[in-house]
Amino acid sequence: MKFIVFGLGSFGASLAIQLVKLGHEVIGVDEKLETVDKYKHTITHGIALDSTSKEAVEQLPLKDIDAAIVGIGENEAATIMTTALLKQIGVKRIICRVTSPLQKIVLEAMDIQEFVHPEAYSAERLALKLDLPGVIDSFQINPDYRLLEVGVPQRYIGSSINQLDLAIRYRLVLVSILKKVNKKNVFGNDKSELQVMGIVPPETILQRDDVLLLFGSPRDLEDFITG
Repeated sequence: MKFIVFGLGSFGASLAIQLVKLGHEVIGVDEKLETVDKYKHTITHGIALDSTSKEAVEQLPLKDIDAAIVGIGENEAATIMTTALLKQIGVKRIICRVTSPLQKIVLEAMDIQEFVHPEAYSAERLALKLDLPGVIDSFQINPDYRLLEVGVPQRYIGSSINQLDLAIRYRLVLVSILKKVNKKNVFGNDKSELQVMGIVPPETILQRDDVLLLFGSPRDLEDFITG
């Protein structure tokens, strides 16, 4: 997959490097040329530009990417302006690093739904989340196993847990299912939250918005997701 990471500080650079190690193509963007030069041998491409300039951002191959990650540090204004430009240009998936509650409120008002809090969410963990399509979150248990939150693949919507036969067919363990619950944010806009279902009865029918919490090896998880 292809990603653009805006801001090559400690978090953004770590994320870009982890994604490259996982086999993805990454463009790293930073306003400082010396910062871009620092990582030119460890990420796929590095570009020095002002991400708050519409003319500059429009030169990036945004139509070809799977996600843009705005990982700019303490400059909240730059994060908001960069995100606004990406929304205006039509980037479908934007993940924003947030450093304050007020910044998150402003971004939510712009209909941003994916956030990263660097103090609680490592660059490595975000890289694992982005490694496979449809993944909501990913936790590395050890080099051989992951705990994954993933949306229900289209082919299994309407099937029961029994019909999936996860243990035999994919060597996976279903830990639980997370159900989406709609709430209102401070602006009155709909905001989705996930609630854990607990122990899942085998006759449970999978719905489109369900999120599966699965345990298994990276290869088996990928086989389940990609079919």
